[in-house]
Amino acid sequence: MNTLTIIGSQWGDEGKGKIADMLSEDADWVVRYNGGPNAGHTVVDDTGEFKFHHLPSASLHEDCRVLLGPGMVINPIGLVEELDQLQEKRAIEPDIFLGARAHVITPYHPVVEVLEKAKEEVGTTGRGIGPTYEDKAARSGFRINDLFRSDFEDRFRDRLEKLKERWDDPSDLDRIEEDRFFDVVDRLRDMVSEAKIVNSSPVLNKAIDEGKSVIFEGAQGTLLDIDFGTYPYVTSSNPTVGGIGTGAGVSPTRVERRIGVVKAYTTRVGKGPMPTEDEGDLGERLRDNGDEYGATTGRPRRCGPLDLVGLKFALDLNDMTEIALTKLDVLSGFDEIKVASHYMKDGEKITEFPSTAEELSECEPSYITFEGWDEDISHASSLEDLPSEAQGYVDFLEKELDVPISIVSIGKKRSQTIMVD
Repeated sequence: MNTLTIIGSQWGDEGKGKIADMLSEDADWVVRYNGGPNAGHTVVDDTGEFKFHHLPSASLHEDCRVLLGPGMVINPIGLVEELDQLQEKRAIEPDIFLGARAHVITPYHPVVEVLEKAKEEVGTTGRGIGPTYEDKAARSGFRINDLFRSDFEDRFRDRLEKLKERWDDPSDLDRIEEDRFFDVVDRLRDMVSEAKIVNSSPVLNKAIDEGKSVIFEGAQGTLLDIDFGTYPYVTSSNPTVGGIGTGAGVSPTRVERRIGVVKAYTTRVGKGPMPTEDEGDLGERLRDNGDEYGATTGRPRRCGPLDLVGLKFALDLNDMTEIALTKLDVLSGFDEIKVASHYMKDGEKITEFPSTAEELSECEPSYITFEGWDEDISHASSLEDLPSEAQGYVDFLEKELDVPISIVSIGKKRSQTIMVD
C-alpha cells in the first residue's frame, strides 16, 4: 500500500510524531493537511529531540518531499525558525513545498486573539490560529501565494490599519514589528522558491497515480475536530480523515491505510469536558510518568484512564484500518489499570459519544479494572516479551475496539517499538 494517514484518535498528544517519523523513513511525500503552530510533534533520534510545529515529522528524512497543505495556517516566522533549527542541529534542508492556498498567520493574528479574549474562553494556544481561520472563512485572509506578490507589503499595511479601527485601544496592534515580519517573509522566499509553491491536488494525485509513497500526517486529534469534536472546545480545522480532502486536495478514498494513534490512557490540554479526568494521585502519576506537558505551550495535560467511548467514536468516524498504541510503558508500576467502558447519565447507560460538550460534561465513566504490572517494558522486542498483564491489556483493547493493533510504542526512541505481525 503506497498511501497512508496517521490520525490522532483522542484529544491530541497521542504520540503521532514518533509513529509518523518511523513510517515515513522511505516515503516519497509526507503531507501535513491541517492546523498550524498550535500543534507540536516531538521526534527523538540519535542526534537529539526535535519539536516541530509546522513541519511534519518526516522532515528529518532528507530524501522525502514535505508539503504543508492548503488546509494549514502557516506562520512565516515560526516556519523559518524550524528550518533554521534543522540546519543548526542536523545540517538538513528538507525538500519543502508549500500549498499555494494555505493561509498565512501574520503578526496581528495573535494580538487579535488576545483582544477578543478567545484564549480565556476556549483555552487556545494564543498563536493566532483561530483568527487566521476566521479570516479565511471571511475571505479576508492572506494566502501563501500572496507572499510572492509585489504589493504584499502595501496590502498588509492596509489590512492592519483597518483592523485598528475595530478597537478602542489599538496600542497592541501599533506595536507590531512590520519590518521584522517583512524581513522574515523575504527569508522564506529565499528558502522556498516560488517554484515550490504548488497546487497540491494535481501534484499529490499524480504522485499517487505513479505509485509514489504518500503519507498524510494529521495534527491534534479527532475529538478536537471543528465539526465532530467537543465544540466549542475544539481546534479550528479538521484533524479527521475528511480533512485530507479539504486540507490536501486528495480524496480520502485514495488513502489505503488509516492508522489511528491511541495513547494507552487519556489526556487533554486546555478546557472542555473529559469524563475520565483524574485530579488525584492517578492523574498526577500519569502526568509525571508520561511527561505530559504540551510540546507547543508547556501546559500540563489533564490525565486519566483510557476512554473507550470517545475512542470507538473516533475509530468509526475515520474508518481506521489499524491502531498504533503508544505510551504503554507509562502504565508500568500501577497496581491496577482502569478503562472506561461506558458512561452513566441520569441513571442511563451511555455507549454513544455525545454530540454536545454539555451532555458529555454530565456523563460519569464506568470502569473495567485490570491487574497492573511492575516490570520495565521499554526494552521488549515483541508482545511475548511483555508481562502477561500487559499482553492482556493489549489483547483486550484489540478485541474491544475491533481494529487490529499493528504497532505498540514502549518509549520515545524509534528502537522502543514493537511491530506486530
